[in-house]
Amino acid sequence: MPKIFGTNILIILLAAFLFFMLGWLWYGGIFSEKWMALSGMTEEIAAETMTRSMAVGCLLSLLQALGLAGIMSMKSEGGLTKGLKVGGLSWLFFALPVAAYAWNYENSPMELLKIDAGYLLVGYLVMGAVYGLLRKAG
Repeated sequence: MPKIFGTNILIILLAAFLFFMLGWLWYGGIFSEKWMALSGMTEEIAAETMTRSMAVGCLLSLLQALGLAGIMSMKSEGGLTKGLKVGGLSWLFFALPVAAYAWNYENSPMELLKIDAGYLLVGYLVMGAVYGLLRKAG
């Protein structure tokens, strides 16, 4: 099986899929009503933009999974703890600042940043765990 950053492509696709599905659960289920109210999203807008949003969401999930695989490739040893550390630190120093930067200039409610940052944290930890547990097996 082909590898990217020393990681089996199927493991990268699994990480991207889990990140994307977490977003579906997070924004489409758990925080759906609150997120829609805070972001100004309506059912009509969601229906109109669904195809584009899902396509771009898949691409962005894959890019983030690839980036995390690249960072993981710099560590010689794996394991769940290492994967969680890499996922957590990547969130803290990359994903959170980007989300907070957008929040700052969009003048969005703090609750919206909490929802977005929470999704990114859980997502990065999940991807880190996947890489930590499966990377050597790939």
